[in-house]
Amino acid sequence: MKKILVAAFLVILMIISSCSGSKSLAGYQQNAETAYREGDYQTAMNDYQQVIEHYEKSDKQKECPVYAKAALCALHLGQTDVAEDLLNKDTYTNFVTGNTYLSLAKIYRKQDNLSKEMMALQSYEEKFPAGEKPDTVNVRLFTIYVESENWEIAEKIWPELSENERADEQMLNQYFKVNKALKKDVMCDQLASRLMKLNKNNTTALEWQAVKYFWQAENLYQTSLKEYNNNKTNKQYMILLKALDVVTADYKKSLDYFNHLYKLDPKPEYAQYLGNIYTRLDEKKTADYYYKLAK
Repeated sequence: MKKILVAAFLVILMIISSCSGSKSLAGYQQNAETAYREGDYQTAMNDYQQVIEHYEKSDKQKECPVYAKAALCALHLGQTDVAEDLLNKDTYTNFVTGNTYLSLAKIYRKQDNLSKEMMALQSYEEKFPAGEKPDTVNVRLFTIYVESENWEIAEKIWPELSENERADEQMLNQYFKVNKALKKDVMCDQLASRLMKLNKNNTTALEWQAVKYFWQAENLYQTSLKEYNNNKTNKQYMILLKALDVVTADYKKSLDYFNHLYKLDPKPEYAQYLGNIYTRLDEKKTADYYYKLAK
């Protein structure tokens, strides 16, 4: 009988101890949240750490509900490395939200770590497709794909951006860069026209048009001259003259664009092109002037 009473007493003690532990844990969490609301982030951090230690000692990290809250305290205290570690732990819990991945992405962006930022945002989109900030995430992901030269993925995500974002000059500049890298010249022509309508001084569009017309003229000039030299007949001469009319018109179009560019930014590269164009237009003095500026 005594043994039964002792056993029962021990069970009661264990239950009381368990309840006491739960109350203590809940107390730490409640105190932490109160301190956080009052802006006392260090106290809140200390109390959250008590809660975290309990779960980690019990090997129940997955059930810990305060990693993200503790990370916010760490960020307020300027402890970025601590916050990063806590947020990463939160990604393995049952309480993870989209804000955890967005917060990690912000940290990695400040660290200039494109690959980790990209993975955080990709995880956000994968796990929380109906998240609160999908447009912002898509814009940032598109920019990262462009910066990291993931051209095909950038092209794929472009239609997912909002209409306003796809009409923005800076975003169009990036999309132009994607299409140029993918050698989609027709799309580049269309984008250059759109960019110049938005801003007549857009250098991305001006350069595209200037270089396009220059090489269009130069290639036709070289081809036509070669064909005439290989077959010096009256008929071929007439073909050459017609071709030269087209060549001259294209050189002049290129000239207009390069003159505009050179006024905006007198790069030696632009001066070299201008020298070449004036050479083809048989204006030697002007050509020499720009060749000197190109050096």
